[in-house]
Amino acid sequence: MNCRTVKPEQSPEEIQNIINGLAPGDCCRFAKGTYRMALKVNLQGTAEAPIRLEAEEPGQVILTGADIVRDWQADGDLWKTHIDLSHLAPSPQHGALAGRREQVFIDGAPLKQVLEKSRLTPGHFHYDDNSHELTIYPQVFCGEQRGGQLEMDKGAIQGGGTKKIQRSEPLHRWPFLLKPFEPKDHTIEVTTRCNLLELTGTGSARTAQFEGCEHLGIRGLKLRASGDAPQKPMFMCIGRHLIIEDCQFEHGAARGFDIRAHHTTFRNCSARLNGQLGFAGFGTDNLIEDCQLHYNNTKHDDFVCFEQGGCKIVRTNNFVLRRIQAIANDGPGLWYDIDNTNAVIEQCLCESNSGPGIMYEISETAKIRNNLILRNGFSPKKDVTWNSRNDSVRSEEPVYGQGILVQMSKHCEVYNNTCVGNRRVGIELRHHPYQQAGNPGHATERYKLINNRVFNNLLADNGWTNLDESIPPRNPAKADEVANNSYDYNLYHNRTALQAHEGNLLSYARWGKTMAYGVMSLEEWRASRDQDMHSIQWDPCFIAPENGDFRLEAHSVARGHGKTVPELKEDYHGKPRAPEHPVIGACV
Repeated sequence: MNCRTVKPEQSPEEIQNIINGLAPGDCCRFAKGTYRMALKVNLQGTAEAPIRLEAEEPGQVILTGADIVRDWQADGDLWKTHIDLSHLAPSPQHGALAGRREQVFIDGAPLKQVLEKSRLTPGHFHYDDNSHELTIYPQVFCGEQRGGQLEMDKGAIQGGGTKKIQRSEPLHRWPFLLKPFEPKDHTIEVTTRCNLLELTGTGSARTAQFEGCEHLGIRGLKLRASGDAPQKPMFMCIGRHLIIEDCQFEHGAARGFDIRAHHTTFRNCSARLNGQLGFAGFGTDNLIEDCQLHYNNTKHDDFVCFEQGGCKIVRTNNFVLRRIQAIANDGPGLWYDIDNTNAVIEQCLCESNSGPGIMYEISETAKIRNNLILRNGFSPKKDVTWNSRNDSVRSEEPVYGQGILVQMSKHCEVYNNTCVGNRRVGIELRHHPYQQAGNPGHATERYKLINNRVFNNLLADNGWTNLDESIPPRNPAKADEVANNSYDYNLYHNRTALQAHEGNLLSYARWGKTMAYGVMSLEEWRASRDQDMHSIQWDPCFIAPENGDFRLEAHSVARGHGKTVPELKEDYHGKPRAPEHPVIGACV
């Protein structure tokens, strides 16, 4: 076994050659520092002797696509330089702004891009494709001036005139005075590279035949600031039997990372602040666990069903998401889109995403269980009011905003989830309305909303309603496209409805409107749908929801009134479940 150490001062060519020379059982360690380069890896280890690429100090090795730029000329409050970024060609078909790839950072903080120089305001930048002129309008950085004497206006209350103070005196240390921006006092970086780390190989997402690296482990690297084209990642992961641990992917212009692999695990990684997606997933028998997806789609791409949010997973089998935090992504938190089978989504937290917390569509045979889904569907303010692909920007997306959305999918089991405070619906089983126009890519003969089971879920205070299912299509009539979906052993609650019954739980339980867009009580839902015969409409008695604690009080009616699920051994928090005392919801 051979272990080589590389350092930031080495050339990209030297480091690339060292990596190329690794054999089964070998290791390449990255010393602490910033590596301004892009690397390609095509290595085959073995199960007995995997190859490893790792940081000596996890989190302290940064692989970046940005270079420091020092040649700036003042132009009033603006600063400009000439830099050729024509190799980062825009993709206007993906949106006038979302299709741009340039990024600028001052002391690590990103500036936002504008499409016209005349629209520059503090905190923004503009790049001219023709002149290659890059113009920045920095925020005014403040610096506390300590020491020395300052003459101040005493003001009318103190009789006018001036007085002299010593800045070193404790009473006068508080003033922060504006300090003019000087580029030499700051680190200004501009993205010049893309695809920072690529496990090279071949394969197609449609055929899922990926060939590349094998038995390779990567640990502790931080990828940052890459100028990727739309639908392209900072880290391309192609191969089989790969393990990626303790890595970070942030400020990619498009995706944080792509998994085009089989039998691969991502563990304890984070994808945050990427331009469109945290990650995209393809392949068979892959596992993502204990990872964070935060604040992705920073470009606020407005084409809702295209490329945005925490993740987008396509054409997979047995793709497992476990203990994922999907928080504040602009778009879906966790999104499976087309031809996925045997997916498992469990013990995940999906909170404050602008789309659904979990969306599973045009796929089949998923288990969605033990997830905590909170306050999804509230859109952030968009940076643009139009998009070249889709002119549909509004303050809140009218279709999405569910806790869990099962859309044109079949044979799915949705159980023991807690969905609270989502803008639209707690759990919705939905038929695509545009499929009635005969969309050839989503033929309803293949993608039907049938044979799904929804049970043991706790749905409370979701905005429009707690539970809803689309009616079968009528134009033309296709009764077999929404059929045989079942609901039972759920708990439904709405505080507003309870207040309307003046706190009378017995009256509320019978007549309080919590179902189907707030027009049905549970009793009326049962009568009209012949569903939820063992379900409850009552206060769940969370311990401290205002503090994010959705465990149940000892006297909660959700305790002991669920359906026993032998395979479900623990709750959202990892606490053991007692099969003889089944609890509704994710948290015991």
